Amino acid sequence: MSAMRGLTQFIGDIRNCANKEEERKRVDKEMANIRKHFKDAVKLTPYQKRKYVWKMLYIYVLGYEVDFGHMEALNLITTQGYAEKTVGYLACVLLLSETNEFLRLVINSVKNDLMSHNEEIQSLALACVANVGGREFAETLASDVQKILLSPSSKNMCRKKAALCMLRLLRKYPEGFEEITSDFKSKLLDLLEDPSLGVVTAAMSLLIGLVSHNPEFWEDLTVHKACKLLSKLNHTNAFKEFGQEYVYYKTICPWLQVKILRLLQYYPPPQREEVYSVLCDTLSKLISDVTMQKNVNGNNSAHAVLFEAVNYVIHMENNKDLVSAAVNVLGQRMTATNQPNYRYLALDAMQRMAHIPEAAQQYKKHQDTIIKSLKDSDVSLRRRALDVIYSMCDSNNSELVVGELLDYLQSTTDPTIREELVLRVAILGERFSPNLQWYVDTILKLMTLAGDFVSSQIWMRVVQMVTNNEDLQMYAAETCFRALKTEGVHESMVKCAGYIIGEFGHLIVNKPQSSATAQWLLLRDKFYVSEEWETKQVLLSAFVKLINVHPQLKPQITELIQTQTTTIDAELQQRAVEYLALTQPGREQMLETVMDMMPNFPERESILTRKIKERELGTTDRTLKQIQTEQNKNDDEEPKELELSAASVAHSSSYISKLRAPSATLSSASQARGGGG
Repeated sequence: MSAMRGLTQFIGDIRNCANKEEERKRVDKEMANIRKHFKDAVKLTPYQKRKYVWKMLYIYVLGYEVDFGHMEALNLITTQGYAEKTVGYLACVLLLSETNEFLRLVINSVKNDLMSHNEEIQSLALACVANVGGREFAETLASDVQKILLSPSSKNMCRKKAALCMLRLLRKYPEGFEEITSDFKSKLLDLLEDPSLGVVTAAMSLLIGLVSHNPEFWEDLTVHKACKLLSKLNHTNAFKEFGQEYVYYKTICPWLQVKILRLLQYYPPPQREEVYSVLCDTLSKLISDVTMQKNVNGNNSAHAVLFEAVNYVIHMENNKDLVSAAVNVLGQRMTATNQPNYRYLALDAMQRMAHIPEAAQQYKKHQDTIIKSLKDSDVSLRRRALDVIYSMCDSNNSELVVGELLDYLQSTTDPTIREELVLRVAILGERFSPNLQWYVDTILKLMTLAGDFVSSQIWMRVVQMVTNNEDLQMYAAETCFRALKTEGVHESMVKCAGYIIGEFGHLIVNKPQSSATAQWLLLRDKFYVSEEWETKQVLLSAFVKLINVHPQLKPQITELIQTQTTTIDAELQQRAVEYLALTQPGREQMLETVMDMMPNFPERESILTRKIKERELGTTDRTLKQIQTEQNKNDDEEPKELELSAASVAHSSSYISKLRAPSATLSSASQARGGGG
């Protein structure tokens, strides 16, 4: 190509163009010249054909459309010269897609090149098949590629390319690999014992692809051979056996070791005692022998194998010694202040290992280090540290962990992590609360510190917990009353406290500081300063609850409700009109029935827990079936979150049906008792 003066001159002209318009003119001129010569392609010499195709490819790479010359380019594949085949195959890869009809014209030529004894020509054909792929290439040429891979006479370079070519065809057309013979299976596994680690690495990549589609078919010998190979690579004589060619910064073929460990994760630990023992010894060596080095590449190669070994220990689960060793090495990497990538991977592995009891207990040794990571400057590290802290929390350390998270919430202003932090604290506070009073205090403090990030599910979950636990109701009402008396109360706090005081305020009415009048005046003041319509709706429902329990407040409350019958918010206006209808003389029994205390909520999984589970399941890992299952589950359960009112009037439905009030009025009034609208 360096001798093609015309091509060199054309590239120089393009680079010297002052603007896009000038470049376009030069390209149009050259394309016209190429089209002119291709009209009489028979007279062109092989050199000229190569030159014009190279120019055409360069124009295509620049981003211009090339809609001619495809046939002339593909004809170069059928020639005998290596230089012509090179540009022909490159044109095929760049210009044609797997569905292009022109490909059918070159299949026979590609097939002949695959059977060639020239390894360079074989390599060109393999590269073309791998890059173009497609159903037609897979059906016609897969058997030829397989012969190159398994033939003992094939050069190592061709065997490596053949393995990767088959992997590409497998990914593009997996249906063509459903019926694999036992002979192919045994010969492919035999390649794992090939003297060339390059061939072994390529064969391992193909094997992982095949195993991912049909693990059961490959299980019998794959695990044994993989364990044997991994042990061989970490033997004390490995450097002498394989030589320096495959040693990358003191680690023998780290990419191959990573692939072996990933392959093993498709299967349970080996059942044969001798294989299991060898594997455990190898894993122990991989985990314990890695030390921090000054060389960055050396560190990366060693730690790539280390973290994959930890992943396999997580997969094994039941080996206490390996779990202990893995936790210790992860804790050491947590202190690598100048290696944020290692700290992130260590936190990620800890989070995935948290379900193993032995690991969860040992995490407490590194609890201070993990909590310290919440203040790291890297947001990805802070998020991962939050995941680990969430995973390691239990009933023994919940007060300490939640306290640290609340302190961190108070100090951080990063909105990307505050929302996640609020959700985690709410879940941990409910799941591991030493007592229900502590839970109420925790959520109220959460609303105080980060009210903007407290969703309606959080404060409504508090309402459900208080409603379902009679011993908690007086404490919750008293605590909410005190909380509302502070300055700058967030709307979330007002909604939660307003609901609880309206429902259970009568339990604290005997205390001078929280009399019925004091409750009314406090809620009234919050009503006037509230900016959210939803908050006003909740408080309006609380006012009618007060009328039901404290009739002496009726004149003052109905006067306020009357002012809301002309408000611009349709929901608030409708509630005001219907509540006024309920408080009319002669409807005392209806008011008492509709505004009776809420019954207990049915026990079910917390919507907060379900929400965090959905977040932990990455969208890239979710299958269509998982997404459909989640959607169906949400469709089934969502109405339960909206039927706060229906449950409250179930016991009196027979009575209400006999009343003469309009059905729409009764329906809306019963919905209002839910507080949320």
